[in-house]
Amino acid sequence: MYLRHRRSLIDYAAPLLGSKDDAEDIVQDAYLRFVRETADEHMPPKTYLFRIVRNLSFNKRSRRKLENNVVESADIPWWALPQAVETPEAQFLMSEAADRVAQALGALPDRMRRAFELYRFEGSTLKDIAEELSISIPTAHRLVRDAMEHLKAGLDHDE
Repeated sequence: MYLRHRRSLIDYAAPLLGSKDDAEDIVQDAYLRFVRETADEHMPPKTYLFRIVRNLSFNKRSRRKLENNVVESADIPWWALPQAVETPEAQFLMSEAADRVAQALGALPDRMRRAFELYRFEGSTLKDIAEELSISIPTAHRLVRDAMEHLKAGLDHDE
């Protein structure tokens, strides 16, 4: 039955996933799940197999969307994102921007710079920062926020 409906299952899953390769993977996963699980005796096996493909497709699409949203919604400043450098001029400009960021970071007070580094570069939480610097969580938040504003103002001023 699987071999007889394989092509139609792939054709069914491809628009749901946006990729024929992903559809083939899902159909194989569906077949393995179909073989392992017992089909509901009130549902024809073909219908059950299509339902499995549909559910796996939606799960994969949701997982992909979640993974993409995590990257897209991260609160990362433009200068911290990876940049494509195609020409020597673009490479020079990126180097200049990185130098301005380094200078702006160097101009921050030590505790503020350390709080910012912990938060942005080491991925520490505000609670972790507060513990390491022996300050309150609201103070850690203020230090990180003020550092971001200082860096933004310095970079905007340079441009």
